[in-house]
Amino acid sequence: MTVRDQLLKHMGIVQWTLRNPTVLRGEHAVSIPDSTRLVIIADERIDLDNLFVKDILRAMMIDSCQVCCLLTKEVSLLPKEVLWPCWILGKQLAISSKKWVIHTLPLEEIYFNPQSKRALWAQICQYENNFEFSTK
Repeated sequence: MTVRDQLLKHMGIVQWTLRNPTVLRGEHAVSIPDSTRLVIIADERIDLDNLFVKDILRAMMIDSCQVCCLLTKEVSLLPKEVLWPCWILGKQLAISSKKWVIHTLPLEEIYFNPQSKRALWAQICQYENNFEFSTK
């Protein structure tokens, strides 16, 4: 503890430690483009060129350029109520979306688990009326 810290403590001033000081400095912010139709949240970056991911996006009628991928640690930087549909892989995160939220296991586990694939497709079918047809 530094002399400054001891002096502040003696004066009864509580010091706080920022969880993510880079946000305060403006170095790190989550910006989601207006063209986004799906936010994918996972512990690791998702490869949108992966064939399985492409199949899922095709089923949702979403192009990969309309997807924004975020890491789990970036979720705290989102607004309290998310305006976009979300697909959360892995951890069960409490996200309030004005659209819909799909929760699944991480991609690596879905690949080799037929039950997980069925659960994913069941969730996609549940929200299929919310998918917009693209007019290309």
